[in-house]
Amino acid sequence: MLEDLIIMLIFTLPFISFAVYKKRFRALILAGIMGLVIGVPWDTISACYFHTWSWNEDTLTGIWIGGLPLEEYLFMVLVPMMLIGAALIFKIELHVSSREKVLKLVRKEP
Repeated sequence: MLEDLIIMLIFTLPFISFAVYKKRFRALILAGIMGLVIGVPWDTISACYFHTWSWNEDTLTGIWIGGLPLEEYLFMVLVPMMLIGAALIFKIELHVSSREKVLKLVRKEP
């Protein structure tokens, strides 16, 4: 019954946890708000009015808010937050690896 929610949490929480570890609270909150501001009208118009897609109610919690399931709201908040965490990971990894390459080049030259 909670399959969608569990899968979403498994994939998003490691990235969000990294962003929390790096104390990027403002970025996380802003990402969550922007996800809701963009996602709620999009999903409401597409799913509720045009019936572009629907959800398998067997995999949902059964909590509906404004015509959308709770999992959809969590998706709109957690995925942008996950992207903040992923961006931080890649930024740090790329920054460290590029710094190491520069240092190796500098050390090799007399």
